[in-house]
Formats: sequence, structure tokens, C-alpha cells
Amino acid sequence: MVNMMVRSIKILLTILYGISFLSLFSLPPIIIDYQAYVLAFVFVVLIVHIIEFFVMKTKVENIINNKMSFLKTMLWGFGYWLPLVINNPLLMNRSK
Repeated sequence: MVNMMVRSIKILLTILYGISFLSLFSLPPIIIDYQAYVLAFVFVVLIVHIIEFFVMKTKVENIINNKMSFLKTMLWGFGYWLPLVINNPLLMNRSK
């Protein structure tokens, strides 16, 4: 269930980033009237991911015993770090 959710988030974010990238170069895959809304939404998503990185950085790094990638967090958000935390063998041993 979590894997399907993470995969869906990554696909939706890839589509969102692709649409906004094309909009920057006047190759609108969407109606021109909505381009400003899409770009504003992407800006909000990136701001949320920046906040998420700084809030979750130490928590995730303590669990996975490794550095957390800033770029991957900016692209995927919890779609990047959630599988790292869930699939960590140390965390799985604690729950038993």
C-alpha cells in the first residue's frame, strides 16, 4: 500500500514538474490561462519540500544512519525518505 502511494506521488510530481517546465518555454501542455496557477503550485510544493527537508533531516538520518539527499527530497519529498525509513532493518527489528 505504501509502495503504491509513494509511486503515485512520484508519478504525479514528475507530471507536475514536466508541465511547469514546458510552460516556462511557452510550450503549453495546458491552457495559457492556467499556467500561472501551475507555476504557483510548483513554487508552493518546492517550499514545502524545503521545509520538509530541514524538519525531517536529523530524524531520518538518525534512523537510516546515512545522509539524506537534498535533491531527492526537493524532487520527491516524502516519496524519497519514507521508503528509506520503512525499509530500514534497524527500525524493523525495534518493532518486534
